[in-house]
Amino acid sequence: MKSFFSILLMFICIGFCNAQTDTIKASKQIKEAPDDLKQLIKEITEEKAQKVSRDADLEIDGLIFDETKTKSGREFYDLFYRDWEAPSNAKNYSIFVAEKPYRLSTTQIQVSINETLVFQSFLQPRGDIVETLAQEAVARTQVYLQNYEAILKQLEGDDRAGSGIF
Repeated sequence: MKSFFSILLMFICIGFCNAQTDTIKASKQIKEAPDDLKQLIKEITEEKAQKVSRDADLEIDGLIFDETKTKSGREFYDLFYRDWEAPSNAKNYSIFVAEKPYRLSTTQIQVSINETLVFQSFLQPRGDIVETLAQEAVARTQVYLQNYEAILKQLEGDDRAGSGIF
């Protein structure tokens, strides 16, 4: 007898729950948004799009990264940084000063701009040689950055693009 009442109670609860969900579904009707709200949403999305385009224009240019390992490499980096002045038309670049160990007290110094090797030389631990090489590296790097836009135009020109016809 108890099981009969528990089954009957279960069917009553199921029927009651189904009746409640039907009334909830009927009461939830989708209404169209007012014109003022549509206009506000449109203005907000346009402002966000403009902000994203302005943020994309902002970029940190001219970072110089120190990847040296020895005392003479650090001196080279310090002299390079001291003498460095970026050309006025240069943009979207980073400079990497890296050092690779070589034989005995000699190391190989490399200056790269955006992963393009611009200057490479052997570096001895003599102060006058380090200073001369740093000045030469600064001069080559500045010339490369001054001509960077012209180099890119040449690489993207018709001569390099090809027509696909052999």
